[in-house]
Amino acid sequence: MSYALCQMPGDTDGTYAVVRVLNVPDDVPCAIESMKSMNPPRPFQSDTPLHLCDQSKLVTQHRLGNHSLPHRTIDPKMYDQSEIDWYATGILPSPLYMCFIYALKCYLCGDMQTSSDDICGEFTENFKEGYRFCTACNPYVRQALYKTLAPIWRFRLEYERVDRRSPVWVHRTRRDEHGNSDRTNSGRPFRYTRWFVSSWITRKSINKHDPNVEPFEEDLICVEEWNALGDAMSKTVSVMDVFFANRGSLEDPNYDPNVDDPLNQIRHMTLDEKREIMRRESVPFE
Repeated sequence: MSYALCQMPGDTDGTYAVVRVLNVPDDVPCAIESMKSMNPPRPFQSDTPLHLCDQSKLVTQHRLGNHSLPHRTIDPKMYDQSEIDWYATGILPSPLYMCFIYALKCYLCGDMQTSSDDICGEFTENFKEGYRFCTACNPYVRQALYKTLAPIWRFRLEYERVDRRSPVWVHRTRRDEHGNSDRTNSGRPFRYTRWFVSSWITRKSINKHDPNVEPFEEDLICVEEWNALGDAMSKTVSVMDVFFANRGSLEDPNYDPNVDDPLNQIRHMTLDEKREIMRRESVPFE
């Protein structure tokens, strides 16, 4: 059996009582098993005194496996394996479909919070998908995002500082000398327009469009563009392309890539050369 702290019904002065939590037998009908899955015991985990728990079942976890970082003591049976793995590794799982979920639960570490002020969010281009996590997990979420966004992290920092989306240059179609679309000749220049990052959660994709290199896996972000009528068009674009398309704006705030077409200039570079430039010019994590 196990115990939990429970506030007395109708009591307003904060009095709690230690109550016994009954374990449901394994041979009960499926209907009761369904009720157990709908009402998991995790919300009581933080209220159960550790000295009332079976000490042999408790596990102490340190953030990222680093003993100099915060730690927690948990009963592994009260957590999903993905929640245990996140706390230990800092590797983001797949985005969560956020429908009919606990409002005060961190869906990364699994711990329940006391207030909605302790819950943060990061979303994909589909507003129903993403991550809901606690303030304690927030810095580690940013570290995980940085690993895929390092070359363009300066745009994320600007987004956080001014609390609004900053536009970035993104290429559309190639054009010929008359300004007409030309999708076949890689020597033609791109047309660059201003887009907004709609999601900082990257997606993996295999790049098969560059004839100069073998197919390789890269990170994509979702961007959107608004026209004069207020209609939005979105697409995914590689972090590498966003970096090189906006590289000139590091020194010139009025930079316009339509003048020099940076993606055409780098098309003869090797993939290793491109990655070295991105690594060298990435801003440090903060």
